[in-house]
Amino acid sequence: MGVSRIIVAINKLDTVGWSQERFDEISQQVSGFLSATGFQLKNVSYVPVSGLHGDNLVHKSFDPAASWYSGKTLIAELENSEPMTRALTKPLRMTISEVYRSTQSPVTISGRIDAGSLQNGDALLVQPSGEKAYVKSLELDSEPVDWSVAGQNIVVHLSHIDPIHVRVGDIVCDPKQPIACVDTFTVKALAFDIIMPMQVDVHRGRLHAAGRIAEIPALLDKMSGAVLKKKPQIVKPASVARLVVKVKSKVPLEAGQRVVLRSGGETIAAGLLE
Repeated sequence: MGVSRIIVAINKLDTVGWSQERFDEISQQVSGFLSATGFQLKNVSYVPVSGLHGDNLVHKSFDPAASWYSGKTLIAELENSEPMTRALTKPLRMTISEVYRSTQSPVTISGRIDAGSLQNGDALLVQPSGEKAYVKSLELDSEPVDWSVAGQNIVVHLSHIDPIHVRVGDIVCDPKQPIACVDTFTVKALAFDIIMPMQVDVHRGRLHAAGRIAEIPALLDKMSGAVLKKKPQIVKPASVARLVVKVKSKVPLEAGQRVVLRSGGETIAAGLLE
């Protein structure tokens, strides 16, 4: 899924008297799991915490039994982590999470800007309907703003578009550099269950579509991505594979996006589109 940095908060250590032995035991167990999954342990931190009393969340624990821990608090670990690079210079991509009527516009949408930027008066394209719209006004944290950028959750009041063309899960994009609508895509995925050619539900944010795994071109090495086996019959849990997925109707998807595959209400795989 593109995650490289992990902070593990080991909670309820107050219930075992802030036992360093128990903390080390859990840390070693989790390290073994993360290492086997392909994470570099230099990018993994462990913090002993007590949610009940707030120890080591924002402030260091005052409990003498926890004095053995000299590391950072959970908030400090988060704040000292490198932030994700926001795709400010890429073409506009915004996933619609809500659609409603407001006093400002008969079509108001909200969602997170995944890439690019927005400003009042911009022309937009809504996919997969292919309908154009214009930004009438913007709101950030309930305050009017003139522009917004990748990483922000924004409310957009639209004009020149009929509500029937705008749905939750749709993508708002730049009309000059639109996202493509596809009915077949390839994903490099980590399996959580046994996978074979089968019916699946495809989820990306609020977008979901019925489809099927049509082909399994290769089983891949977790660390290097090298092909281990071509065209396997099945993929076992905790394995990484390249999957070709076909969906029943065209949906807005492109390389680099994260998708989740579900079957029977259970998540069976997740990964990045190639």
